[in-house]
Amino acid sequence: MKTDEPVRTQTMNQPIPQPFVRSRWLTAVVGLILAVVSVTAQAEIEAVDNIRLAAERFIQEELNITPGDEAVEIQIGRLDNRLRLARCSQALETRFPPGGRRDGNTAVQVQCEAPVSWSIFVPVTVERYAEVLVASRTLRRQHTILPGDLRTKRIQTSRHAGSYFENKNELVGLQTRRNIRPGQILGQQHVTQREVVSRGQRVTILAENGSVVIRMQGEALENGILGDRVRVKNTSSGRVVEGEVLESGHVRVAL
Repeated sequence: MKTDEPVRTQTMNQPIPQPFVRSRWLTAVVGLILAVVSVTAQAEIEAVDNIRLAAERFIQEELNITPGDEAVEIQIGRLDNRLRLARCSQALETRFPPGGRRDGNTAVQVQCEAPVSWSIFVPVTVERYAEVLVASRTLRRQHTILPGDLRTKRIQTSRHAGSYFENKNELVGLQTRRNIRPGQILGQQHVTQREVVSRGQRVTILAENGSVVIRMQGEALENGILGDRVRVKNTSSGRVVEGEVLESGHVRVAL
């Protein structure tokens, strides 16, 4: 006849095996070490934002741009956030790369010398704006420009290859070299000084020698603007002389 053996049970107060305690302790220590290493590693990396900020400050100082200046717009290009460059122990150095532009699409070279030497090019776009003068209507060739012929237009001057005017006083009174369409930007290539005398025009010839002035009738043999030297023919003698075009339309020659 079999007798029942007592059942062995494990109570909650039973001691936890030492290997298990040691394992959990090592896991915690390793985790703490990794966390410290991670923080240290991050502290030794130059932040991408610091690099972009250095490039922006360089552009502002180099081009003398003040914050809030509506005539200039700066766009700093994106950098890969995964970039891992050693933190610089001194101020970051910045410069334009050799042959780098100061407007439009350009770049700023940012570099560090210590403790680890590295260099990176930050893409930058510098857009300049201005209120320039354009034709308010169609202007025919050899038209003398009046204030009402002009209006202003805001453009990106860094993307405009030609010249332009911003002051009406520089254009009013000039003469167009060619036909100008409405809205066209006016540059030096489109205008010239107003033609004062034209070929075949009757003019007064002023022959001067000190206080002596002799007036004669003549004919212009070529076109001329103010200050030009043109050939004119004395209609009485048929003699051809050269003189300076005056604002009055007269031609002054020396006796």
